[in-house]
Amino acid sequence: MFLTQLNQIANQHNPKCRQQQTQALFQQVTGQLLNSQRFYGELLLRLDKQADMQLSSSIALKTAERPVLLINPKRLSEIVHSDEDLLSLVQHVVSHLAWQHPVRYANRGNDPLVQLATDMAVNDHLEPLYPGAITRQHVNFKLGLHLPADLGSAEYLAELKQVLLKDQTGTKAKQVKRILGQSPENHLGWQQLDRETALQLNQLVAQSWEETPTKQRGLLPNRLQHQLNRRPAKLELDWRKLVMVGLNGPQKLPEPAFNRFNRRQPYRLDLPGQTRTSTRQLYLFVDQSGSMSDTEVQNILAQIVQLLKRYRDKITVIPFDAVVHDDQLQTILHGNQVTFQRVAGGGTAYQPIFDWLFKQGANDLNALALILTDGHGESTVTTHGLTNLVWGLTTTKADLSVTKPVGTVTVIRERK
Repeated sequence: MFLTQLNQIANQHNPKCRQQQTQALFQQVTGQLLNSQRFYGELLLRLDKQADMQLSSSIALKTAERPVLLINPKRLSEIVHSDEDLLSLVQHVVSHLAWQHPVRYANRGNDPLVQLATDMAVNDHLEPLYPGAITRQHVNFKLGLHLPADLGSAEYLAELKQVLLKDQTGTKAKQVKRILGQSPENHLGWQQLDRETALQLNQLVAQSWEETPTKQRGLLPNRLQHQLNRRPAKLELDWRKLVMVGLNGPQKLPEPAFNRFNRRQPYRLDLPGQTRTSTRQLYLFVDQSGSMSDTEVQNILAQIVQLLKRYRDKITVIPFDAVVHDDQLQTILHGNQVTFQRVAGGGTAYQPIFDWLFKQGANDLNALALILTDGHGESTVTTHGLTNLVWGLTTTKADLSVTKPVGTVTVIRERK
């Protein structure tokens, strides 16, 4: 089932269609994991998925700024030979999140021994194994070792370091390189984390664990269960920071600006300077129910304008109730006065938001959706592959009617 779709994506030349097809495929993969391995499915559900034909491996987890699962459909189609292969490989990648490897080994993803150690720790408990999987048995055979089962990645790493310190001829180092060359994934995306991104990764794992029923938790290795049960209470990200994370923070695309001097050659007036534009469009949907006063909404919009104006972003503000009132759409630019007028309110429904965004061509690469609401809508929605969402509640998280919300759920509070 999955392989046919994967081959079609690999031969798709339209980047937009390729991204949409990749999202659709991984929605199905997520559904399969939710049924068979609930915790790993919950992790995958919360990850942004992007097709990247320039990726040097088949699949990789990138953690800089925000966690993203990168997929090279062409390379992936050449590696996996069955649906089970694909599910196994995806479960392997998200397992690194469960074991906190991208946090514990941040900025060390290019260390060959780190990849060996973390892959062995994960694959000790993975069955069936995907093609090219790095296993303890294979490493033992190639390096002439006797590493026991069920060690942690730190213990495997310490043992491997000792082996290479004694490798005077470089033979074992060459074997390590050969072993890594067979793996369909790499850890180069485990980059240095700032505090906000580390908190986001911790929150992603904590939310996935909370949503996993007790019976399904028992499917995980005992050591991992123990680690997850000992996790501290979730640390919340302020909603303003969630907006910046969703927009990729201050990392913007450079654009030529002829109204600015070129700093390197200030006397060349014919050369443009440089400004930066947003990499994503922020769509702000405002619930028309009576739970929010006009003053509350205007205060929230004003805070967002202040937050974003230094990055020259714009906001598209759209009211909704049971439908999206795009005839009342406003585009708020840098420095503009925020205005808000309530339209006739009806019942609340969230599905029209995602249907409208889908028609606009919105996806995780070009959009962030922030939904301001009291949370009283339907219980299930289809986001059409969009995962870059922030649910901003004016009540509590428990009031959100959507039982399995995609994206991040937070509570909007006015600044005192």
